[in-house]
Amino acid sequence: MSGIVSAQQVSKHFGSFKALDDVSFDLQTGEIVGLLGLNGAGKSTTLSLLTGRMIADTGQISIAGHDITEDRTDAQTQFGFLPEGAPLFEDLSVDQHIKTISGLRGVEGSDQIDLVLEQFELLDVRHKIIETLSKGFKRRVALAAAFLGAPPILFLDEPTDGLDPVQKDRVLAQLRNAREQRTLLISTHSLEDVDVICDRVIILNKGRKIFDAPVEELAPRGDALALKAAFNALIGAEEASV
Repeated sequence: MSGIVSAQQVSKHFGSFKALDDVSFDLQTGEIVGLLGLNGAGKSTTLSLLTGRMIADTGQISIAGHDITEDRTDAQTQFGFLPEGAPLFEDLSVDQHIKTISGLRGVEGSDQIDLVLEQFELLDVRHKIIETLSKGFKRRVALAAAFLGAPPILFLDEPTDGLDPVQKDRVLAQLRNAREQRTLLISTHSLEDVDVICDRVIILNKGRKIFDAPVEELAPRGDALALKAAFNALIGAEEASV
């Protein structure tokens, strides 16, 4: 069944290096899917292709029925994106930054800005200059920008990076709450996050998809240590077979 996000036989090369090799998957509305893999596995490349920041060499990507290559502008209106590093306008206040992103994305209404600021507990710092904020606050500003306009799809790269334990729990709760009418693809190294919020896991290794199934098929729910062990065993088995 084709999903609201569909990637079919997607490959991307950089010279002789295969960043992605014939990868296919579908994401359904209401799913939270974890995208896992070691560094260099192809996670960032996958997100770059899904969001139109790069173009695949072969294959097709569809975002809510829009081809990301042929209809990129319309496709990009369907998702919010938290990229790796999440660059911010650090000389602006939180409020000014969110308003700027709102204008760039065509999201109208101050209520939308207030909504995401409240959602990520940023109302008390809305007038502070971003460069003066802690790493955790900066991450929440970037997340708020991704959520602007309540897009039906969210692509999030390490959403809890830099958050303290309390902030992390609150952000994970926000992501869980977002699932009802949205699709989330979360690239992460945090298997604890996957255990808490993900329905399904896609694992990449050296550009190939080696696992795509519900979390419970990798390890029992509620056991992050077992999840880590299963992940390491799967990667190890793949390495041994090459």
